[in-house]
Amino acid sequence: MQQIFIELSKYIFAFLIAFYTLASYQGAVMQNEQKRGKIYFTQNVLMFIIHLLGYLILYILNDEDMKYIMLYFVQFIYLFVVVMIYDVLYPKASRLLVNNMCMLMAIGFVMIARLDFDKCIKQFAIAATGTILTFFIPWLLKRVRSFRNFGWLYGISGLVLLILVLFSGKVFGANLVLSLGPVSVQPGEFVKILYVLFVASMFNKSITFKQTVLVTVLAAAHVLVLVASNDLGAALIFFVVYLLMLFTATKKVSYLFAGLGAGSVAAVLAYHIFSHVKNRVTIWLDPWSTIDTTGYQICQSLFAIGMGSWFGYGLGQGMPDKIPVAEKDFMFSALTEEFGIIFTVALLLICLNNLILMMNIASRCKTLFYRLVAVGLGVTYGFQVFLTVGGAIKMIPMTGVTLPFVSYGGSSIISSLVMFALINGMYNMRQDEGEAEHGKGKTEKKKIKEKGNGYSGDEEE
Repeated sequence: MQQIFIELSKYIFAFLIAFYTLASYQGAVMQNEQKRGKIYFTQNVLMFIIHLLGYLILYILNDEDMKYIMLYFVQFIYLFVVVMIYDVLYPKASRLLVNNMCMLMAIGFVMIARLDFDKCIKQFAIAATGTILTFFIPWLLKRVRSFRNFGWLYGISGLVLLILVLFSGKVFGANLVLSLGPVSVQPGEFVKILYVLFVASMFNKSITFKQTVLVTVLAAAHVLVLVASNDLGAALIFFVVYLLMLFTATKKVSYLFAGLGAGSVAAVLAYHIFSHVKNRVTIWLDPWSTIDTTGYQICQSLFAIGMGSWFGYGLGQGMPDKIPVAEKDFMFSALTEEFGIIFTVALLLICLNNLILMMNIASRCKTLFYRLVAVGLGVTYGFQVFLTVGGAIKMIPMTGVTLPFVSYGGSSIISSLVMFALINGMYNMRQDEGEAEHGKGKTEKKKIKEKGNGYSGDEEE
């Protein structure tokens, strides 16, 4: 009976997330607020069912161990509170972004618990703490307008943090972690946000050629330090983010092509100068010849994706733990093996929905600073998803980038929470501006109408 239930769950998972994804895109284009409210409710119900079903299967497969039920209830309360608090404190926030964020975290919690229960507890504790802190970000963004004036502070602080990490210990061959006693932090995750704020602040002041050169030099310094640290994924993200923010600020296609050209030359030089860059490319081109050594990880990833097929083996039925560091760099492969291609494609469409929402919010921001921040954070998020999935399916060389909200990693999930809180804060501000403009427009129309009828405020008095 249990095996039949687990077998059926594969199709239930695929149906639920497909229906959720459809609701996400319907909510993005629908104008009727009452109907959108029904879509939000539907999304929440589907999310909680997926979360419940996942933990129920884990409970059955682990000899009905009550620790899975206890963790489920704590996470259920957390997800419910996140949805409710955003609804109460920030009713003008993008509910689609909040719902998608919670759905991705729910999927991540289930899969991490399946791979390593203790890591799931740690991930959940960090997520809950980070969420409490990020609840204040939209409020601060609305009241403290001086954030746009600290460009050099953002840039220099980020660069200093990256240099400190460069001389710290290594994680799987890369300088990524800064240890502070028993606590290990991956500063690169937070420097991404500082970097976006730096570029936005500097271009908000001026987009002259001199200013552009200064910003480009400091941005290039960030990328070079990351390449030296063997953090190739972050280096690529920083480069692409700067290029698109530069284009957004200046609207000069020549800068875009110059950046692409310079990036291509830098990539060739990095390949010949840095051995770790050459190794990544070599493994990408032919992992099968080194399947017992350096190519083992990507080969196992490809095996997992191929074996998962359309609906997967079923939660707890595959062997995703055969992929080294599956809960971090190869969460997409682990999910595909047990949930199937339909499930993970729907998950990617949810991520794409987030990117579309972010770009839409950016297009509505009137202030250049906020528009650039929204573009920068949106590109950071979208390109990070592309890198982790592209590396898992061997489209591009492995970069060691996590899947936001889904993969294991305390620094990763906190930085993702901060990014989404900033985006929602800007959406909140834009909604307020829109209402203010609407109210002003109605007042002016009323005055014109009164004048047309031969009345004015002074005459009435």
